[in-house]
Amino acid sequence: MRYVWLIIWIVVSKSLLAQDIWPPDVPKLDSVSVYDVNTGATIISWYPCDSADVAGYRIYRSINALWQPIANVPAPATSYIDNGASANFHPELYRIAAYDQVGNLSAMTPDNRYHQTIYVFPYQDSINCHFAIRLNWNRYINWEEGVKEYKIYVSENFGPFVLLATLPGNSNQYYHMDVNDNTSYCYQIRAISNNNKTSTSNKTCFFTDFPNLPTFIYADNATVLNNKIQISFTLDANATICRYQLQRSADGQNFQPIDFFAECGSSRYTYTDASANVEKRYYYRLVALDQCNQVRLSSNIASNVVLQATATDEVQNIVQWNRYQTWQQPIDSVYLYRIREDAPTHELIYSSAIAYDTLRHDNLTQAVLQNPSITNKFCYYVVQTEKNGNTFGMKGRSRSNTSCAFQAPRVFIPNTFTPNGDDINNTFKPSIAFVEKEGYLFKIFDRWGSVVFETTDPLKGWDGTQGGKVVPSGMYVYLLNYRTLDGSIKERCGSVYVYFP
Repeated sequence: MRYVWLIIWIVVSKSLLAQDIWPPDVPKLDSVSVYDVNTGATIISWYPCDSADVAGYRIYRSINALWQPIANVPAPATSYIDNGASANFHPELYRIAAYDQVGNLSAMTPDNRYHQTIYVFPYQDSINCHFAIRLNWNRYINWEEGVKEYKIYVSENFGPFVLLATLPGNSNQYYHMDVNDNTSYCYQIRAISNNNKTSTSNKTCFFTDFPNLPTFIYADNATVLNNKIQISFTLDANATICRYQLQRSADGQNFQPIDFFAECGSSRYTYTDASANVEKRYYYRLVALDQCNQVRLSSNIASNVVLQATATDEVQNIVQWNRYQTWQQPIDSVYLYRIREDAPTHELIYSSAIAYDTLRHDNLTQAVLQNPSITNKFCYYVVQTEKNGNTFGMKGRSRSNTSCAFQAPRVFIPNTFTPNGDDINNTFKPSIAFVEKEGYLFKIFDRWGSVVFETTDPLKGWDGTQGGKVVPSGMYVYLLNYRTLDGSIKERCGSVYVYFP
């Protein structure tokens, strides 16, 4: 009898199964996550379906915006690894359905309840002109309890991943600041739900190769050229951010911009400051600007040499100047030159290897004795050079301005002379210096007003004769007319005693 009932039950069961038209309940997804960061494979997890006759689950992935079945997974499995996914290139979207033993298939996860993997991608960016790596990702959606937080992990130069930051659950962007140049950074993001479910993103990597700011700027020289100040700089030709501002200061403290240029690949920059007064000292520097016009690097200061010449009553000129500022190496030599209108070349009148030499007295007595008609205008300039050893391959050279001193006319007339042929005091003539050659007239008169000697040549004097005969001893009168170098007419007269011992 027991076997009869068993046969009846089997027959009835098969009949009922044959008549089963009710699909299982719609299963609910738990999470999706990147399973293999190298291949982009994903893992999909779900809750067991409540329906008792569930035989398995059908997994759907969005392919070209269409939901395509990719696998049937027999129950009681609640996860599936999708090796055909490409989650390392884009988010992968999933829905799921359940089927029973007779093939009845439930509806898919609702359109608005699909789950997708997190895809994170890095960008080069900057905050306040500081380079950064910006991470953007799609938020994890459709956890009923919502996302509590995102944890960002970083690996530097393929080392171990460490926690970089924890962000609120509504975040989808992060700036990684203070990153190093020429460094590999890899990132992964993990979403954590309010029920502590997790979903891990793809691994994304970024190698920093930031635009290069200049690593050096060197001021080679500030020198006077054609009565203008010329400044030259050596630049970092490998820089890829090339924004430069030339600044000038009158006191070495308060700098103002006078030029701007943006040029990469150049190793030299030269500027001629036509607005500068070469008789004043200026301070120059070149600064490198970043993309936000903030100063990121400054050169050494280049300051021109200013020379001043002053005439004195002692038939000499005082010449003084400042030391050049600043070269990488100390000052090597100082050369002082004098310029005269009646001399064909510039005269090197002093040189020194002592950098602190900044003052010189130029005694003109010997020059006057050699040339009584010498000009009263003496101009000077100084050249300073740098010692060898500059690491930029330069040897600095700076020329100062040219400064002139004007000596006052000098006239000395003796009051007696003895033309007796002993070669001592045999000629009577004024000793003159710093007067014009033109306009000179020297006359000698006897007591009756007759002219006994006359010349327009400053080098000629009276030998005590008239008409080839020696004049009598006694007092004679002279008259001297001359013109100063500034054009003024001067006249002097007096007496001289002629004595024949």
